[in-house]
Amino acid sequence: MKKTLLTPSALEKLEHEYDELIEKRHQISDEIKRARGFGDLSENAEYHAAREAQSHNETEILKLKAILESYELVQEPKDKNTISINSKFKILDLDFDETETLQIVTSIESDPLDGKISNESPMGEKLMGKKVGEEVEVHTPNGLVRLKVVEML
Repeated sequence: MKKTLLTPSALEKLEHEYDELIEKRHQISDEIKRARGFGDLSENAEYHAAREAQSHNETEILKLKAILESYELVQEPKDKNTISINSKFKILDLDFDETETLQIVTSIESDPLDGKISNESPMGEKLMGKKVGEEVEVHTPNGLVRLKVVEML
């Protein structure tokens, strides 16, 4: 089974989320007990809603548990001059002459709108291991993009 890469901050976030879901499990259980008291379960909307919430919560618990049982911890990059997970850097779009600040993160932490791209994304894969001055071409849904690493942050 492929291990999920996690940074220390992502691990902490997932552990906190897991603990919250476990606590929510008890709240949902109490809600199911309360809804049972409303009578006929076949027409009891509160009961069915609580059972649906329970199913969703248990699914999320199982997903997180699987990740937390088999992950690989990624540390801070040792080489500050080479792009790796957790690296922050500026790139220049060679076609539009625009710069953008990006950070390579794990798939769990990916947030493209915030400049955090996954190491597993096409752009992330192409940028991994690159240094200032190096160029890459990335096939995106909008076509071919030519990028140049201009600064490590």
